[in-house]
Amino acid sequence: MQFNTRVYKAIESITANQYWLLLSALLLVAVAMFFSFPSYGDMNAKEWEPLFEKAANPFANGSYADGTHAAKLSFRLVLPLVVHYLHLNITGVLILLGIVGLLNFYLVLKLANNILQDRQQAFIVGLCSALIYFGKCSFTELRGTMFDGLAICFLLSAMLSRYYWVTAIFIFLSAWCDERGLIASALVWLYFVVKNDEPAFFKKIFSKQLLSIYLAWIGYIAVRYVLSTTYGLHTDTKGVGLGVLLNQINNIPIGIWSALEGLWLLVIMGGLLLYNHKRYMELLKYIGISSLILILGLSVVDITRSVVYIFPVVFIALHLINKYSEKEMLHKLLWYALILCFIYPAYYTGGKSSIWWTYPLPLQMIR
Repeated sequence: MQFNTRVYKAIESITANQYWLLLSALLLVAVAMFFSFPSYGDMNAKEWEPLFEKAANPFANGSYADGTHAAKLSFRLVLPLVVHYLHLNITGVLILLGIVGLLNFYLVLKLANNILQDRQQAFIVGLCSALIYFGKCSFTELRGTMFDGLAICFLLSAMLSRYYWVTAIFIFLSAWCDERGLIASALVWLYFVVKNDEPAFFKKIFSKQLLSIYLAWIGYIAVRYVLSTTYGLHTDTKGVGLGVLLNQINNIPIGIWSALEGLWLLVIMGGLLLYNHKRYMELLKYIGISSLILILGLSVVDITRSVVYIFPVVFIALHLINKYSEKEMLHKLLWYALILCFIYPAYYTGGKSSIWWTYPLPLQMIR
């Protein structure tokens, strides 16, 4: 208890500053990098070639082997276009993604504080996020074809936006970073549904905010169809599906855990609160959308980087816990979540039996 009090006082001193959001985000970057420092010495320049080839000719299919990450870049156009117009090299891309990682922490803190109206609790949410894969992916992923941090950044931005057309743009851009972003945007939709206390069904699901999301979905499908028919773009689907899911079934438990780690406590509590308050339709959506993201994530070889797209559900859970529970209950849940995130090593799960440890800074210095 004494340790708890000391840590909380330290958090209070950090968040008392006028610029606490930026300072806290910078501190969270340091935390994430300390516990999961990038393996720059192991970086392979050849794994970046597909990105720069895509940047040079964005609307052409690459001639890569089926099942490779490079073969799946056809419709993941946002970063290649940024690289194309800004003339970035590998260092430039790494700096850009590092800025995205910083922005992600800023968005987490801002979202959590908007919901909870408590800077200290928002900071604990941020600490949890820094200790799981979400907080690390923008810094540690060095393969050149992974844009997950950027895709989730757009999703979080959509959740924060107060302007309907901006929400639509962010959802649209997330889908063009990675198709997983399109699927995960259903959680952004659910976030606005759960927050809307309108009792009438049609008014609830056809609010202006939700209409903007529908517009983004329709726009993405329409533009993708045009690109497919005009330029012949197509997505490689090898290494995805039921066969992959069954083949790596033994990695499912730790794969699911690696998505949120201790933050699963909040998600579980959010579901229980929906049940206890008889919001059964929303509970069905809550479970259904989350399960869909997990099943699809487990149906590809890159398990952790796929299931991490469930991250926006944390803010739905925070909203529900803040609305229906006592502040002390939320306080305890956040501390338990933080302890679990801290004691579980930085592992990445993928394939049938592969689990990688993302080395902390002290060990990287020894290596």
